[in-house]
Amino acid sequence: MQVHPSIREVAVLQAAAEMILAGRDADAVLHEILLIVRNYFNIPFGGVLLVDPHAPELYLHAQNGYDPDKARALRVKIGSEGVSGFVALSRTPMYIPDVSREPRYVSLHPNVRSEYCLPLIAREEVIGVLDLASDQIDYFTDDMIGLLALFANQAAVAIENARLKSNERRRMRQIEFVNLIARSSSTAGSIDQLLNTLTDLLSDTFEGAHVHILLLDRSGALNISAFSETGPPDMPAFRASARGGLIADAMSARMNVVENDVEKRAAGAHPAWTPCTPASRSEMGVPLLSLGETLGVIVLTHPMPRAFSPEDRSVAQAMADVCSTAIRNVQLADELRRVTNTDSLTGVYNHRYFHTAVALEITRAKRFGKTFYVVMTDLRGFRKLTAEKGFPAGDDVLRSLAHSLTAAVRSIDTVCRYAADRFAIILPEMAEEESVAAVRAKVEACIRELHPRGAVIATVRYPQDGLTELNLVRNLLLRLYEQKNPVAAGVGPGS
Repeated sequence: MQVHPSIREVAVLQAAAEMILAGRDADAVLHEILLIVRNYFNIPFGGVLLVDPHAPELYLHAQNGYDPDKARALRVKIGSEGVSGFVALSRTPMYIPDVSREPRYVSLHPNVRSEYCLPLIAREEVIGVLDLASDQIDYFTDDMIGLLALFANQAAVAIENARLKSNERRRMRQIEFVNLIARSSSTAGSIDQLLNTLTDLLSDTFEGAHVHILLLDRSGALNISAFSETGPPDMPAFRASARGGLIADAMSARMNVVENDVEKRAAGAHPAWTPCTPASRSEMGVPLLSLGETLGVIVLTHPMPRAFSPEDRSVAQAMADVCSTAIRNVQLADELRRVTNTDSLTGVYNHRYFHTAVALEITRAKRFGKTFYVVMTDLRGFRKLTAEKGFPAGDDVLRSLAHSLTAAVRSIDTVCRYAADRFAIILPEMAEEESVAAVRAKVEACIRELHPRGAVIATVRYPQDGLTELNLVRNLLLRLYEQKNPVAAGVGPGS
């Protein structure tokens, strides 16, 4: 239906004014622009191309009438490609009455016959291009061209306002994310707990994307430390990407890298470029850097092409910066705990951690109505060994014994070096005397193999031998002393 020019002019300007004042988000504003153009000018094809802040290119952010797949794939270099690229560079509108006569025209639909392209300028800066097309030759009249030029000016203001509002919301989201990370890093009991929290937060921020956090180990190899997928990730594919793919690109550039058409990139890459997952069509990699040190990389994959916008890149970079600091802080805290709780000679837990572990086990046993045992050994004649063969030989025995004891007990058991040549083993959820006897037999065998003189071994049971950590350990040490010095303790033959 044709609209009278004077009525159309009033309606278009009123709609533009409402669009500026409505305070909608950027996507809603772009949709409204194309809706106004279609309804008031009867233009079947339209698109809004925005400037990519990370490259001198235009990308089609919103469109009407074109094939969605072709539209998503469209990238136009400013100044050297297409009518829209020329308009963005020259900052002046361009009308083409017959596209078949224009060599710069890039076809997105075979029915397009005429095109009118207008720059979108806000604050003296080109932010994009409004590209309108008709299926009729020389469709745009002088009145339409003049009104559309005026409308494009208003549309640019509305887009810029929406982007400013979007930036404000993004900053608020970043601040909220920073606060959540700060709280998470301060309460996280371990690096795994923090990484799982970060994965959940990133998944909430980038809807539809799969999140993978990969950290470098001591050997420099990348390992997946946390992920949002329901099934286990394909680690060989990630390793291949680290050799030649998005991860390699991101780690080499030490900055945010996006590939919004994975299939195209992988198909035409020489040398080979490997996607992180077979199902991904868009990928984003953000290195985790802390004080110049590379900790790892965050990988976001999406099953749809062109899933990540320039705004997403900015948000992801800000989040990665915060995540890097939080991860490094927790890593340092974990390392401090490890050093504080580990015996430097043998590598097992130390005297300090032993008391902490017994107290924790008492709390757990009390809560669930369980019982547990603690075994302590004291090597016989160890001082004589060091006097005869030297301290290095004694250290070798202690290291080997710590390794053997750890291998002999269950994974839930805790082996500690209590003092000098004394070792303690906490045996959770062990109620049967026969089970403890079997453990004692294993311990004695380990000791005899490495230290033929053998050892004194004592055991206590919670709660029968003590209701508190202090009482339980005191009774354990008393029993060890009685077995080591039976006469002095008044329990031997001479008592």
